[in-house]
Amino acid sequence: MIVGAFEVKTCAGRMMHENPKQNGDFATAEALEAAFDWWLEAGVDLDYSDDHSNWLAEPEVEEAVAAPKPVKRIEEPKQTPVERAFEGTAQAISIGGDQASWPDDLAKFREWWLSEPSLSHARVEDRLPPRGVAKARLMVIVAEPYGDDADELLSGGAGRFAGAILRAMGIDQHEAYLASALPAPSSFPDWSALASSGLSQVLANHIKLAEPERVLVFGRGLAPLFGIDAAQARKASTLDLSGRTVPVLLAPDLAELSRSPQRRHNFWNRWLEWTQ
Repeated sequence: MIVGAFEVKTCAGRMMHENPKQNGDFATAEALEAAFDWWLEAGVDLDYSDDHSNWLAEPEVEEAVAAPKPVKRIEEPKQTPVERAFEGTAQAISIGGDQASWPDDLAKFREWWLSEPSLSHARVEDRLPPRGVAKARLMVIVAEPYGDDADELLSGGAGRFAGAILRAMGIDQHEAYLASALPAPSSFPDWSALASSGLSQVLANHIKLAEPERVLVFGRGLAPLFGIDAAQARKASTLDLSGRTVPVLLAPDLAELSRSPQRRHNFWNRWLEWTQ
């Protein structure tokens, strides 16, 4: 006897409602078992239905509760690079302190440069003084001292590279005055903030006391200290010091020049144009 799929489902559905062996219908039970055995031998061991059913329990419906609004956290203001560099300095005191007490000659300025607390948080032994004599042919200014040599403002590779540049310019060491905008290295100085805090006045006074013929600045980031807009940093400028005009030229940082032949070429052309 061949039992179709429809017949199996019909018999199976009837068996789900009643047990044929319990109600004495043994013929139906035997036919159902035979049909299952036939389908199992044919390799069919699953029963499929066109109607889907959910085997998972329905989730319990909970009343939605609005989440509380997040509390806005009040963060402590972060320190700026200027605040880190001059941590511990009174806010009311500008860099350099009272201008009335500033030194009036270059020798006294060097002593003041190494001891004035508002200039840097570094210790006296970690600061480096400018090097050279007054009325030099060229005053060279870098952002901060290079290297850790206590006797040299520019030491190591930066010093040798700067020396090679001066020799190419035809300037002897005694004809150059080497200085830095800060007396000691600092972590990521904010030159705009430092300029507005008084460092630009300190630098102007330094140049006034040194009385150089020209000022060459390595590092265009120092433009705010000279009141030069960033868009004009590539052009030659002048600095008016009590009626005396000093030519100023901003060049790339020494490290940038040493890495890039193209920048050295551009710098040399600008130097020739500036000194003609």
